[in-house]
Amino acid sequence: MASFKGTYTSTIDPKRRLKLPKKLRDASPPSSNENFVLTAGFDGCIFIYPKEEWEKQEKKLRDLKVDLEEHRFYEREFIPKSEDVRIDRAGRLTVSQKLLEHAQLKPKEDVLILGILSRIEVWNPGVFQRYREHFAQSYEQVAQKIFSPESPSPKK
Repeated sequence: MASFKGTYTSTIDPKRRLKLPKKLRDASPPSSNENFVLTAGFDGCIFIYPKEEWEKQEKKLRDLKVDLEEHRFYEREFIPKSEDVRIDRAGRLTVSQKLLEHAQLKPKEDVLILGILSRIEVWNPGVFQRYREHFAQSYEQVAQKIFSPESPSPKK
């Protein structure tokens, strides 16, 4: 099971390759064998899943009901934007132009990389800063709300 943690910076080279920090590469499950799935994340980022973690997401997606309009919409938005990639010998992943556009990323510019347990997120630093400023509650308020006894338990 993956356990990604930490905040890192990197750049995307002119060939659209992103070098993942060694700590994140090392935290990837060996069974993923350097294979990852990239997809359009929420709030304007890119999600990176090790293959093993992606298979868990796929299982959830297969449980969606095709006769429900919202389920079909989600499938059509999420799955076509997903792509299989493999880390090269230099620790880089190639990111498609459509995903770079989704996350407002450009070659030769800094990117922010976040380890979020089972996934990695890649952000344009300015977009991430605006996201945080837009969020009306503080970290402490959100933690209190999420972990209070009255809060609905997180779904797994």
